[in-house]
Amino acid sequence: MSLGVRLTLVSAVAVAVAVALASMAAFLIVRHQLVNQIDQSLIERLAAGVRVEQQGPGFTIVPATPGPFTASGYVQVVTPGGQALLPDTETVQLPVTGETLDVARGSVNSYFSDATVAHVHVRILTASGRGPNGTLAVQIARPLTEVDASLRSLQWILFFLTLAGTAVAALAGLAVAQTGLAPVRRLTGTVERVIATGDLSERIEVHGGDELSRLAARFNAMLDSLQALQTAQRQLVADASHELRTPLTSLRTNLELLARGDAVPEEERAQMIGDVVAELEDLSVLVSDLTELARGAGVNETPEYVALEEVVGHAVERARRRDHAMRFETDLERSLVHGVPARIDRAVGNLLDNAVKWSPAEGPIEVTVRDGSVTVRDHGPGIPPEDLPFVFDRFYRSTAGRSLPGSGLGLAIVRQVAEMHGGFVTARNAEDGGAILCLHLPPADLAAPPEAVEAGAGSS
Repeated sequence: MSLGVRLTLVSAVAVAVAVALASMAAFLIVRHQLVNQIDQSLIERLAAGVRVEQQGPGFTIVPATPGPFTASGYVQVVTPGGQALLPDTETVQLPVTGETLDVARGSVNSYFSDATVAHVHVRILTASGRGPNGTLAVQIARPLTEVDASLRSLQWILFFLTLAGTAVAALAGLAVAQTGLAPVRRLTGTVERVIATGDLSERIEVHGGDELSRLAARFNAMLDSLQALQTAQRQLVADASHELRTPLTSLRTNLELLARGDAVPEEERAQMIGDVVAELEDLSVLVSDLTELARGAGVNETPEYVALEEVVGHAVERARRRDHAMRFETDLERSLVHGVPARIDRAVGNLLDNAVKWSPAEGPIEVTVRDGSVTVRDHGPGIPPEDLPFVFDRFYRSTAGRSLPGSGLGLAIVRQVAEMHGGFVTARNAEDGGAILCLHLPPADLAAPPEAVEAGAGSS
């Protein structure tokens, strides 16, 4: 069952229930008023008086007002012993119950009741009275034929009104569903076209600011993100293919030459083997960096509070062990951030590796930690101004850097880690020479609950 049909049914049922309840209330009110009018007429007739006279061994009922009782109903008197006395002209006896006897004996004052007498629905007033020998029960009845006929007519009228109201509500609900669900249909159509064609450039026209319009806007934003991610993935594949082509071609050439065996001089053979090993090392670094970028785009890791100065301190110690000649100068202040320790450690390591690659022998390399930021400065040649905007792009290497080892992905990983933690990266040249690269992460607020870090958010 579609949402439009469900909305139509819900509105129709709701209106039907409301109209039915209103009709029931109207019926009960009208019925009460009509019966109340009958009750008032019975009370007035009783007030006019009924006289019971004794004639011989029995009793005779004589109306206190002129005219026969049967003209508008029935009348009878019940003695405490249960004997029913009728007027001389009346042959229809009203039912006598235990409550009637209670009234005849004086224990109950009066009451109204309904009964069927001679196939006629009547309303009966039973009230206490007095006869020659004590208390009696006087019963006056009036047919409810006109009242019942009026109520039956009213029932049919209310029944058809309920049907008409339900039908109108169903039509109105259908119209509202068709109009209100139009944005949903547009959204569904767009989703179906995206699924069928794989084209993420589809968008939904947004009109107004209601909930459905906001949903459409959020869906468009989701498509924007997916399209950007798809573009980035395609670009990553294209860049990786381009970067892998050169080392793979070189490896194939060297291996083909080595396959000739004795045809290659021993000295050239040793050089080729060294080239193959170097190419394999470069490929290993490239594959590792590509894996890191791909992992950052799709793996959620549990963040935690991280002492940034400790992570940077360990990374500096590793860099010192790898290059004993390089001198590191550190200024590490207490700084707490919220993130994934392994990812932050990898980003800091890449910053240090970049500084080592460009620094002169023995450094120094200055490392500073302050307020969630890691700043690494080398004293090398600096970054050409035309390269500054691109140093954190994937596979980007300056003209001078193309002759140096590296995959061109190290600083791209730094930017990815920064963005997945809600931070950013900057690069600039120092006035007295060298490059300054900074990783900025939001400092942790211990007074507020930390937000989860989604790995890959904002990956480049």
